[in-house]
Amino acid sequence: MIEAITIAKNRYAPDGAQDICVFRMDGGEKLTLGQLMAAICIKAGASLEAQSISMVNKLNMGNVLLDKTGEYMERLAQGAVEDDEWKTMKDTCINELGVTEELPDHAQSYDDRVKAMAGLKKRLEELSRQAQKDMIEVQSLLSKRDVALTTSTNLVDAIGMTMNNTARNY
Repeated sequence: MIEAITIAKNRYAPDGAQDICVFRMDGGEKLTLGQLMAAICIKAGASLEAQSISMVNKLNMGNVLLDKTGEYMERLAQGAVEDDEWKTMKDTCINELGVTEELPDHAQSYDDRVKAMAGLKKRLEELSRQAQKDMIEVQSLLSKRDVALTTSTNLVDAIGMTMNNTARNY
């Protein structure tokens, strides 16, 4: 069995990829170059998988914010919002949704609602752009993971074929 031993941490690497490892086989056997390359590819694939999961979770949180922001815009578009309800909505917009535009104190008049919707629209656009960037990052990570795992699979196949050919020659 091949074991990865962490010897240092790379603080500049993305989450899940900080470990700097050496590889060894149990029992003191030496690793062949193919085994070492396969182990590194498998470790890289696992690290990229962890990063992908983290990015998907971030993407899901962004979708929750997008939904809530859209829900509030729709509520404002439907008509006047009572002061108590608007106070709660405004607090949520600032503290949870991250709206940085100044929001009106009331949302009963048409002008106040338009101003509030403008602030929400700006945040909606920011969240949408971030979601697109996150999706591209997820796709990139998954592609890199697939390449690492395909490479390791091909290496293991090649090692197996070499061992079989060597055994046939004896």
